Amino acid sequence: MFDTPPLTHLCRMRHSTLFLLTMSIVLVACSPGSGVEPVREGLSLDTLTFRPELDSAKRLADRGAMDEANVLARSVLARTQGVPSQWKQHASALAQIGVIHLRRSEPDSALGYFHRGMALAESKGDTALLGTMWLNMGTAHEQTGRYVEALNAALSALAIKEALGDRKGESRVLNNISMLYWHMDRLPESISTMQRSITLKRTSDSLTLASSLNGLAVLLTEQKRYDTAIAVLHESLQWLDRVKSGIGRHVQHSNLGLAFEQGGVPDSALFYYGLSLDEARRVGDTDAEVHALYGIGEVLIGQGRFREAAPFMDSSLIVARRFNSLEDIKEAHLSIARQREGVGDAQAALFHMKRYYELRDSLLDSEKDDKMNELLVRYGVERKERDNDRLRMDKERANLRAERQKWIAIGIGVLALTLVALGWAIIQRNRSQALQREADLEQQALRLQMDPHFLFNAINTIPGLYAGGDAAAANDHVGHLSKFLRLVLETSRRRSIPLAQEIELVEHYLRISANRRPGSFTWEVKVMPYVGTERLAVPPMLIQPVVENALEHGLSGATSGHLSVLVDLAGSVLHIEVRDNGIGRMAAATRPSRRSGHSLGIDLVLQRILLFDRHARRGDAVLVQDHFHPDGTAGGTTVTLRFRPQTLTEHAAPGDRG
Repeated sequence: MFDTPPLTHLCRMRHSTLFLLTMSIVLVACSPGSGVEPVREGLSLDTLTFRPELDSAKRLADRGAMDEANVLARSVLARTQGVPSQWKQHASALAQIGVIHLRRSEPDSALGYFHRGMALAESKGDTALLGTMWLNMGTAHEQTGRYVEALNAALSALAIKEALGDRKGESRVLNNISMLYWHMDRLPESISTMQRSITLKRTSDSLTLASSLNGLAVLLTEQKRYDTAIAVLHESLQWLDRVKSGIGRHVQHSNLGLAFEQGGVPDSALFYYGLSLDEARRVGDTDAEVHALYGIGEVLIGQGRFREAAPFMDSSLIVARRFNSLEDIKEAHLSIARQREGVGDAQAALFHMKRYYELRDSLLDSEKDDKMNELLVRYGVERKERDNDRLRMDKERANLRAERQKWIAIGIGVLALTLVALGWAIIQRNRSQALQREADLEQQALRLQMDPHFLFNAINTIPGLYAGGDAAAANDHVGHLSKFLRLVLETSRRRSIPLAQEIELVEHYLRISANRRPGSFTWEVKVMPYVGTERLAVPPMLIQPVVENALEHGLSGATSGHLSVLVDLAGSVLHIEVRDNGIGRMAAATRPSRRSGHSLGIDLVLQRILLFDRHARRGDAVLVQDHFHPDGTAGGTTVTLRFRPQTLTEHAAPGDRG
């Protein structure tokens, strides 16, 4: 997902995770659409020899003629070897050959040439060339899934570009860092960084603007802003036409297919994926080909056409293995697992799912994530120190020039006031953001409270009960449904409610669910006698999402399931335990579901507990435990909520939102 249009900004959504093609910009000898050439990136070759050969090698590589480009670049490399006056041409040839290896999906070979170019830049003291080589190395590391090394290289390049005031180079590095943020699951930072890159490119690097627009569209698709993503992709295509780039449109077409697929328009998705596949094969872009293949396969799976999806999924894995892209291989295994499950081949589905988890864990585990965060923090500190040093030197020069002038004192006073005002503004902004975050979480909770699918099914059950002649059961169902809705409306605007009301709401919910699925499960709600439910206050609708998750996932399809809710008090800590004897989390994760709300519901419950009890710890507030029978089969799941409740005299009055 970097800055070379034909090699970047392809993506796939796997369940709730968006997968992006992470082939990055190479700052030397890239495609015409990138606007990055060896002669303009720290290597001024306009008046030097071998310029025609290097330009020809670049054009050949852009057209996919890698063998011919390699011959020309190696010829320049050999003829400039050991010639001091032609070290720049030698460095450019090293970079060009490294790029060719990258485009052949040979990143380790490319790294060897980039290391040689870096050593040459250091020996000549050429900072600009050093920044270029750092960025090229980051590209190679990213292609092999070495994200820590890729981020370190990108931040080194960014520091150099900022020091040189190279806005074009800075915009390209920001493009790459945006995608590394994405790998760290930091989507807001990824989008803001990509927007910074686009802002710089609009004024300093219009040739590569299309690639960053493409990347932004991918991130917007992950945010489910499909209409905006489609508009941005069309702008990207318009920029390619405006700069008269010869680059194919298959990357944008693939991303349009993804946006339409996720937006629920499968026919348009298949159309654009088909365009992308034909174009990718025509220009020999195997990276784009593999994504178009499993893009088509995913649409077919979504339509239940599992057998038609098989050849596309199998081909995607074959092509991904051909150029050894670990990210593509990982996502291909996940797609094939879903397809095999759809045709009833459980053994093959399990095999591919295991391979997916192995590759996922090897690409970015918690240790790598921590190292990448450390790099970002260190870069921020170093950048602040550089800025401080620069400000200090500027101030010293200003003092020397105007030592005897009175306006210096006035200027210092104004600066101090400005800093104070800025600090106050930052404090106010952070406070406002914290309040807004709390409000957002409350709104998300409200949206979870009234599940439209549950409400529809609950109401739809009523005619069937009456038609079956069981008027008592029908009246009971209607009564519990009306009481449930009344409690939801009464508590929806309160920050906390008595525990007794929360338990009553859960009991109504369970009775409604039991009427919808008669005989499929039993349930019980047990409150320890020493728990004062009338005087303890808890957040509204806290237990119901956990109970709903157990019914929808753990006991889905069960005929003899059992669900229990236990409310206990240990000292000042309230324990709420929801246990089912269902199929377990691992099996539930492989089942198709009408929604992917499991992690969202549990995460939201955790966030609400942390907001309610400021002393609660993230690792203790919500605990999820799987149970197994002696023979190793799944025996259900227990979710335990632990936090300190408030008393009715300690929190705001009912209905007060604080």
